Amino acid sequence: MNQHAPPDDARQAELISLTNALVAALESDDADTEFMEQTRQFVDQLGDTLTLPVSAVLNLDQLEQQERRQLLEENLRQLGLQREGLDWSANPEQAVEFQNRIWIHLHQRFLHAHQVITSHIELPPGSGGGYSRPMHTPPGSWLLLFAESGQCAIQRDTDRSAEHLALGSDGPAVLLQPPESSIVVNSGPGEAVCSLFSSAFFPPQHWQELLQGGGGTGRLSSIAITDPTIAAYLAESFGRIIDIAHSSAHYSRALHLNLLEHILLLCDEQQPRQQRELLDRRVIAARDFLLAHYREKTTVEQVAAAANAAPSTLNALFKSQMGENLMRWRDQLRMQRARELLQGGDQPIKVIAAEVGYDDPMFFSRRFKQITGWSPTQIRHGKTL
Repeated sequence: MNQHAPPDDARQAELISLTNALVAALESDDADTEFMEQTRQFVDQLGDTLTLPVSAVLNLDQLEQQERRQLLEENLRQLGLQREGLDWSANPEQAVEFQNRIWIHLHQRFLHAHQVITSHIELPPGSGGGYSRPMHTPPGSWLLLFAESGQCAIQRDTDRSAEHLALGSDGPAVLLQPPESSIVVNSGPGEAVCSLFSSAFFPPQHWQELLQGGGGTGRLSSIAITDPTIAAYLAESFGRIIDIAHSSAHYSRALHLNLLEHILLLCDEQQPRQQRELLDRRVIAARDFLLAHYREKTTVEQVAAAANAAPSTLNALFKSQMGENLMRWRDQLRMQRARELLQGGDQPIKVIAAEVGYDDPMFFSRRFKQITGWSPTQIRHGKTL
């Protein structure tokens, strides 16, 4: 939600009231109506539009009472706070951090269940009173940002003294972030409102080559959209995604992903040719081999032979350019395909395990949870909500 405490007394009081309501909702036996009402008012003030109702994302009734209280205790402990004598007014920045942690947790649960969430955010110019948006991509998921107009300030959440990016400073631009990235989005220094679309998504497996070549290196490096026709088409497509998601269309999620794929293809076309060819040819060969043979019992040596490279050299090069070593990247391919099968049908888990290359369904289940954070059963039955 927000990242820095609002500067004036009225907004600080609002922030503290919302945080207290959130704590009460996490402690209560059932959903806290005061928290839900305050949250709706807060989101109305922000003006964000999500493809999923905010009340659904933040529906704490979807968590068992024990899970809610555990979530509360864990986050207070990580902030060095105790429930007894909790006074947010003494440190409103911690109240903001607490809200952010809970929001990210609930958002990720919803993302795991729905595969894709798109939003439209309008950030007022300047830093006075604006609410920042923390964004994190859990393992296996990606984040696409499109600054339609105005400027947005993007910075690393993990090290705010490091990379910064004024997204949209030279006109419409996109930024693609790979799995396990953490950023914070603020209003930029310009005088115009920043109109920003964002999509967090678990990609279908056939998108992998597109994503790996689409500038998603983890660096804060944007792609300028210099053609006004393309920029207008991207804005229209994002708007259509949101409209479809709020309709009663039976295939709304499939349509959502289909439009998002079109957007990614167009964004990739906007990259300078030399930027699209940054990957080493050996890395490209290894990637393509794994995409074709991820189900098989391949070894690093076999992949290296296909890429015409020494195993140790290839593994180091692959990790530096793709963000993961060869075998973990292959396992992520397997788990993405397993996720699609779990959410798209009713095959037994042991059949899905075999389909993606695991003879032992118990080992598959353990590995699936290690990589995704959730068990196959949770994904299948929507228990990640």
